[in-house]
Amino acid sequence: MAVGQFERVTVLIVDDERLIQNLVRNVLTALGFWKITIANSAKKAIELIKAQDFDIIITDWRMKDGDGIDLIRYVRLDPESRNIRIPIILLTGNTQEKYITTARDAGVNEYMIKPFSAEQIAQRIRSIFEHPKRFIKCATYCGPDRRFHNKPPGTYVEKRKEDFEKRKSAATTSG
Repeated sequence: MAVGQFERVTVLIVDDERLIQNLVRNVLTALGFWKITIANSAKKAIELIKAQDFDIIITDWRMKDGDGIDLIRYVRLDPESRNIRIPIILLTGNTQEKYITTARDAGVNEYMIKPFSAEQIAQRIRSIFEHPKRFIKCATYCGPDRRFHNKPPGTYVEKRKEDFEKRKSAATTSG
């Protein structure tokens, strides 16, 4: 990573626990981030997002005044949202698959289980900037590509055509 690579990147940390705020801020500072803003709630974060642009959001899921999933849905779906493509990392103690699915379907880029280490945060941030996922916006979803492999769009279209032709061929030979 180049020195100074992140000094102009603006980060919004959203968490109601001071310990987590400080941990995340310290990791970001060590990585070279200079422009860090902290919100104590999803409600406050939305106010900040309406007023200024950020390059990445790191948010808790459960907070006293609003929740991280509502914040993600605001960013991804609200017509007033300034940047639907902003990378979002969700911090949570929720380990059950239903929570992971909910977060993924809301449009989160990265899902981190608490407790986490400074190195885990650093790895996720590097991943977001060094290996960004394609962004999908359609009638039923808005967020990073939920598939693990980022292949060019044509690859999937060709694969679907192949699958269709195989099914069609199988149907005509068996009928």
